[in-house]
Amino acid sequence: MTTILKHLPVGQRIGIAFSGGLDTSAALLWMRQKGAVPYAYTANLGQPDEEDYDAIPRRAMEYGAENARLIDCRKQLVAEGIAAIQCGAFHNTTGGLTYFNTTPLGRAVTGTMLVAAMKEDGVNIWGDGSTYKGKRYRTFLSLWLLTNAERRFTNRG
Repeated sequence: MTTILKHLPVGQRIGIAFSGGLDTSAALLWMRQKGAVPYAYTANLGQPDEEDYDAIPRRAMEYGAENARLIDCRKQLVAEGIAAIQCGAFHNTTGGLTYFNTTPLGRAVTGTMLVAAMKEDGVNIWGDGSTYKGKRYRTFLSLWLLTNAERRFTNRG
């Protein structure tokens, strides 16, 4: 049964997809200050703009995470990306050139692999650090509900 919690569960483990940015840092700190036990999960998709992936879990610990893990999602993203290209999925044309938009695959890989890591840690509540709008929130909520039998979700509020 799906449960979307209306209040932050005090004393319970809550997993958060932690990017180390302002939103997720504030959400993690807020969860800790309100009595939750936050666990931070960072996906390494191999983005070239991230200089030091190992620093992100350390940052999560500084903001109050009980535990923080870096999950290597690169091989899974490559496998899913190749499959998408082979079947012609996610192709777009702009300026007369075709390119492959694999951003949706990155979200799916991130969501499913972070949920698997949370299960390993006995974390059955997903606490989202997004601003409760837009694609990221809906994508991660959908993946969480599809891949976790416990199905509890909380948003800062």
